[in-house]
Amino acid sequence: MSAITQISKRGQITLPAEVRKMLGLEPGDTLVVRVEEGRIVLEPAVVLPLELYSDERVAEFEENAEVSPEKLEAFKKAWGQV
Repeated sequence: MSAITQISKRGQITLPAEVRKMLGLEPGDTLVVRVEEGRIVLEPAVVLPLELYSDERVAEFEENAEVSPEKLEAFKKAWGQV
């Protein structure tokens, strides 16, 4: 399938509706942009939520942990809490 679009003054493009529908793209979806052999390639990206652990959240993990104190310390290091 081919479609034509233009670049705006701000460097934005609009993906034609038939392309968005064909790929199941929704407003707010994230795309990866690559340049391959002089071509622009857009691909849907997988974005995973990130949780930053507050001291309170780490304390909650500690209270509910069913691991040894040594493993708990290793987890805290991985979470950036030590």
